[in-house]
Amino acid sequence: DEQFTAMFENFLGTCWSADSNGGTTEAEEVISAVGGPCFSSAGHVGMINAVIYQPATLLKSDTDLLSSGYDESTSPGRGAFTLHHNLTLIAVDKITAGSEIFLDFGSEYNGYEDVTKANIDDYRKMDEAIEKMLEFFNKHAENIGEKAADEVYQFMKNDVLDLTAEARAPAARSLLPSTYHGLQEIMDKGGSALNTYPSVVKDVDWLKNNAYCQDNLVVGVSEIEHAGRGAFAKREMKKGEVVAPMPLVALNYGRKALTMTEYLNEHGQEVDSDEDGATTTVKTQQMLNYMLEHPQSSVLFFPAGPLVPYVNHGGKDANVKMIWSTKPWSNVKIAQKLEVESLSGVGAVDMILELVATRPIKKGEEVLLDYGDSWAKAWKKHTDEWKKKMKKVTLKSAMVLNEKYHSTEKAAPFPAPSEDDSDFGNENVALQCLLLYDVDKVERRRNEDGTRTKVYPWIPHPANANRLKTDSAIRSINRGGCRIVERSGDEA
Repeated sequence: DEQFTAMFENFLGTCWSADSNGGTTEAEEVISAVGGPCFSSAGHVGMINAVIYQPATLLKSDTDLLSSGYDESTSPGRGAFTLHHNLTLIAVDKITAGSEIFLDFGSEYNGYEDVTKANIDDYRKMDEAIEKMLEFFNKHAENIGEKAADEVYQFMKNDVLDLTAEARAPAARSLLPSTYHGLQEIMDKGGSALNTYPSVVKDVDWLKNNAYCQDNLVVGVSEIEHAGRGAFAKREMKKGEVVAPMPLVALNYGRKALTMTEYLNEHGQEVDSDEDGATTTVKTQQMLNYMLEHPQSSVLFFPAGPLVPYVNHGGKDANVKMIWSTKPWSNVKIAQKLEVESLSGVGAVDMILELVATRPIKKGEEVLLDYGDSWAKAWKKHTDEWKKKMKKVTLKSAMVLNEKYHSTEKAAPFPAPSEDDSDFGNENVALQCLLLYDVDKVERRRNEDGTRTKVYPWIPHPANANRLKTDSAIRSINRGGCRIVERSGDEA
């Protein structure tokens, strides 16, 4: 219904499209809930100073997990935790201490083509122009006089910008002061962007007293059996210290919103819901395993804190607990009094939990939370059923296949059809290629039936891993399904 759609849209507004983090192959339409800096960063078309570094996700390694003793063929943890990890942000501009992080939220959100609003290119070009203007006026203003200097500046600001910036002249002109005397002040503040939005830089001491630290945790392989990865203390922390903030994003319809229904015919093929004889299969999305819920409420909450989804269940060995935010700027008391239907309209800043250390935590120690007795019972039930029904799973996951064929240290060659390609008879995995080629070297072959085939000279990973990992071609939008037709030129 419309109410459900509206509430779900609010949740989706905090998520990222799959092409930003490598999840495009999971289904026809995929969105990803991502916490940490990706969640807390703002979007501004003119202030972008960091981006998601896709090679970190697309070319990630799982050697650490697979070499730890984890065996996906016998572990009930298979499918319980996500294999998508290592999402990384890199700075694309100088970021000073105390600066807010701004990400590129895409052309639709940014309104990049809006000529009335300055974008990042406008800010950068105008900073270069302001430096040249300053050089001119510092050298000539005194000699030509105030009136002439002002006439020259107005000519630059209007006529020259109309000619050089064309349609973007109004946006560019909005970044300039009324007189040339204001040019130096703009540069003293760090450029046109910071002059326009000075509040995006906070005093570091103010942040220490009024904000949350987002880098207290690092990710590593958990020592808990079947848990996969876990969160570990990056530094020593005292009892009562906030280990990590947990902004909450409400999903009002709870489990219903994360339920997938498939309709299958007698052959197990997916069909329309109204087809005769179709049977219904109900599945739950993996994301449910990362949500918070109360047994007496229908609402689910996604904890969008930095690396907090990696915090595993510790039971009696837990060293952190959850409390409501103690920050005066977080109106958690107001959010607590709202009806369920209103929660989706509450900003995460007013629904923040804190993970607080219940005892001193050593550097390198795994951070553990008590999930509660109901979770522990559910996990035991799952593991018992796994042992009875599954025993051993023979189909290999993408994680294991990537380790075999994609590892930079011991990669095996992808098999041709004439070789043993049994690894790729699994409908749950697909072979994908990141197509990196020189357009001038594309070969067009004429086939026997008269059709033509384009042959791209593929540069495989890890032939030159360091170069590929910094190449702009390593992006989800450049990835597509492929199959091995033939293999030639092998040295071994």
